[in-house]
Amino acid sequence: MAQPVLHRPHAAAPASAVPEEAHSCFGTLLQASGLGLAFLDKELRFRFVNTPLITLTGMPSSAYEGRSTGEVWPGLAPGLVPLLTRALAGESSVGTRVSGPLNASGGVRHFRMWLMPASSGGLRSGVGIMMEDETERVEKELALRASEERLRGLVAVSCDGYFLHDSGVILEVSRSLANLFGCAPEEMVGQPQARWVAPESRDAVQRAMSRQVESPYELMGLRADGKRLFLEVLGRTVEYAGRTVRMTAVWDISARKAAEEAAARADAFRDQLLGVVGHDLRTPLYAIQLSAGALQRGGGLTENQARQVAHVSTATRRMERMIHELLDFTRARLAGGIPVRPTPLSLDKLLERVVEEFQVSHPTRLIASKVEGDVRGSWDESRLGQLLDNLVGNAVQHSPEDTPVEVKVAGVPDGITLTVRNEGPPVPLEERATLFEPFKRGKRASGDGLGLGLYIARQIVVAHGGRISVESGVGLGTRFIVWLPRHAPGA
Repeated sequence: MAQPVLHRPHAAAPASAVPEEAHSCFGTLLQASGLGLAFLDKELRFRFVNTPLITLTGMPSSAYEGRSTGEVWPGLAPGLVPLLTRALAGESSVGTRVSGPLNASGGVRHFRMWLMPASSGGLRSGVGIMMEDETERVEKELALRASEERLRGLVAVSCDGYFLHDSGVILEVSRSLANLFGCAPEEMVGQPQARWVAPESRDAVQRAMSRQVESPYELMGLRADGKRLFLEVLGRTVEYAGRTVRMTAVWDISARKAAEEAAARADAFRDQLLGVVGHDLRTPLYAIQLSAGALQRGGGLTENQARQVAHVSTATRRMERMIHELLDFTRARLAGGIPVRPTPLSLDKLLERVVEEFQVSHPTRLIASKVEGDVRGSWDESRLGQLLDNLVGNAVQHSPEDTPVEVKVAGVPDGITLTVRNEGPPVPLEERATLFEPFKRGKRASGDGLGLGLYIARQIVVAHGGRISVESGVGLGTRFIVWLPRHAPGA
């Protein structure tokens, strides 16, 4: 093949002659440079290729002789031919990337190319090409870029926005975060992150940055319009553009904070109200009870008067029960549970007394009780009486008049099981999850209660170290099941 023609300005002093013995050395350098070298004539047809170029393209030297780049490298031609044309006109190209498949059957390759015009006798004689295969490096860069994009996408969907910063100066910010702060991303890039932090939180942010804190913490953000945002942030060290920076994910927790504050205010108000109702109403209620009792014991009342006094007495007992429930609720909330004082007790006698009281107050109802096994243990008698009263009362209230209520206490090796069953309609599935929550009343509940009976029942069971559950279904009725250890904690 023809050797490349080297340009030597005619005005320059003649170069020293290259010794004959150096020719083979220069030929060896051309073949062993590690870079692909080629020379194209002024028709842009190959006249010389070296061995490394043959190796990196995988094409024999015979495929090049006298052929154009479009014929040999059809996939590279669209990007390479314009560069060759400019080089033939005297414009060099230095380190230009040209990508594409070498031929129709190959994959995309990436080459770094240097194109140099060559002249002889002052006339343009062709173009010299030096090329380096950087396909592997480019593919790694593309894979890394794709990985970074996936990471950014993951961060974008897992939080409300993110930004990258170096020593507090913002390098990159997601559009969603910029929208959160009420501005465009380009307005935040290059700015200190402290600009978007409220003054009262800047010291905490500075401490977190200096300590490289990698756990979530809360701060107050500052929007472009001056409004404040409750934010939660989480920072991590990452590599960005060849240097170590911090990536910070941001969550807007303003709605959660507002809800928490509203709930706290509501709880505080309710606790204050319950305290007033629970304590301050007991004195006048007690006076009404004493007066009604005195009238009933004194006699001399007409039938209508006696009936009215009986109604007053019943109403005061209902009010007294509500006040006790409110006090129990307050104790459970403020003291961490209802206190119990366990003493030796046999549940058969307690069950008999409670059932008898309900039978007297509901003479038309059948309340059947059953005791099995050893039902002795250590429990708070008044609290278990309240538990039975709440469960049996609930069963009576939510079942038809002509159906029985069944109460059973059974001794088991590790404790006792109490069940209260009625044949009323099943409890809807959506109500069961909140059945034992305070102030939750079913759709069929009457207006006599506060919705605290089952909540207090559960608190009594928990205070005794037990558990309570409910089963309900069509044809099965509703059954509350209580398990208590034989000896309550503290017995």
